[in-house]
Order: sequence, then structure tokens, then C-alpha cells
Amino acid sequence: MVFRFKIISDQVGDFVLHINTDANHTFLQLHKAIQLACRFDQSELATFFWADEEWDKILEIPMQTKGINPRLALRSMKQVKLGELLKEQELNLIYVFDIRNQKSLYIRIKGIDPEKQLRVPILVQKIGNAPLQHSFNEDDSDLLSDQDLANQIDYSDFGELEDLDLIYGEAEEVK
Repeated sequence: MVFRFKIISDQVGDFVLHINTDANHTFLQLHKAIQLACRFDQSELATFFWADEEWDKILEIPMQTKGINPRLALRSMKQVKLGELLKEQELNLIYVFDIRNQKSLYIRIKGIDPEKQLRVPILVQKIGNAPLQHSFNEDDSDLLSDQDLANQIDYSDFGELEDLDLIYGEAEEVK
């Protein structure tokens, strides 16, 4: 069985992800697919919440269950398969990708293909830029755009050692 997810942001209006996953995939695999598609820092903690029609959080599926109230958390992302919880179309999930600042993506099942199977989650479509994972200040407009960041990385490359030898001359060996 394959779930077709539509993922949106309340911070970036034109951002949409469409990801297909198998019912046998875990929430951790869905997490990694979202992280990769959004180019987020994968070392950061994240969590899923099963939500009702009004997007109120019902049940947490965290990366780690240590320190989580057992009545609110089922098991970890690694332990819970999507098919265990998601049996109906139009169910809601909230994916909190920045726990410190409570930044979230909103996930809805847009379709279920009971006859299909997938070996790995598939990014079907990405529209727009993902929201920023971290805010370094209160006004995100001050942060570098993707193009500015790419240019900054280009200019920070100091070249090969041979190029520096041409500029500064050969360095003497330190004894």
C-alpha cells in the first residue's frame, strides 16, 4: 500500500511537497525523505504529531522516546510503521522540524494506492522553497538567500595549494 502525501508550510505560502511512501516504511523514513527534500540539517531533532481535523495535536511520534510522557507518545519514529497509524485518507500529521522554535510542516494523505508498493520514499514534486529550518534573528529577511549563500561559498574557496604558492611564493619547511 502506498500513501500519497501533500506537505505544506504555514510560513511559506508557495511551498508544497508531494511524497509517496509505502505503508511498511517507518516515520523515520518519512522524516528523512522530508529532510532531504527540504535540505534541512539532519542532525536536528524533529517529531511528528497525529492531528485531528482542526490540526490539534493528538499523539506524538518522536525521534526518541526518552523524556516523553508515555501517554502522549506511542513509540519512536524508528519503531512505528506508517501503515500502523495511517489507515484513512485525509488524516493529518504535523511535522515539527525545528523543535526549539516550533516550526512545522503540515501533512495530509491525499491518496492511498492499495495495490502498489515502494522500496523507498519518493519525492514526486517540490514547489517553491522550504521554510528556513532555523531563525538566527527575529527577521528572517536578513538571512542570506540560497543564491547569496552559494556565492558566499564560491568566494570562500581559497583554491589549491599550488595557486597560493604562485601568489605568496613557496613556503619554507618549519623545523
